[in-house]
Amino acid sequence: MKTSSNKQPDKDTKTRIMDSAERAIVQSGYGAFSFRDIAEEIGIKSASVHYHYPTKGDLAVAVMTRFTDEFRALLPDPKVASIDPRAMLDGFIDGFKKKIVEQHNMSLCTMLTADKHLLPESVGVALAEFYEVKLSWLTQVFVRLNNLDEDQARLKAGQLLASLHGASVLVQATGEVDWYEKALSLWR
Repeated sequence: MKTSSNKQPDKDTKTRIMDSAERAIVQSGYGAFSFRDIAEEIGIKSASVHYHYPTKGDLAVAVMTRFTDEFRALLPDPKVASIDPRAMLDGFIDGFKKKIVEQHNMSLCTMLTADKHLLPESVGVALAEFYEVKLSWLTQVFVRLNNLDEDQARLKAGQLLASLHGASVLVQATGEVDWYEKALSLWR
């Protein structure tokens, strides 16, 4: 079997295709990659990419679904009384910082949101589902943390997400990492 330096023989083809697509979206957005690019990167034929994912939308949905599932698995259950809701909130903020700010990337969901006008409806649905996971989880944390009703807690969850995404854009635009903590200091 012929392997390139980017090829990872321990992963199956579908996983390598999704990994390549995710990297491409994070680096350049939905519109900036093709099946040919992915095939070339992982050392297969373009027809093989199409075999696993008939359309670019199918591939993006698979990437978003995997991303959502992995993200959900990392979240502690906010209803567990032994876990401090303040620690969960700080962990969420720190996790976002590690993934976005320290890696000098925009997030997969931010890049797809920026390209929303290009996305097939199925990708938009998968993207909305990811944001709903974040909103729902944060809502539950704010219910416990601030003793709020669901509507008030969901509003705070949306405000925090807006702050997180705004802070990451500010950091990427200015190159000044300190903006992240300055922007999120009110949430700590």
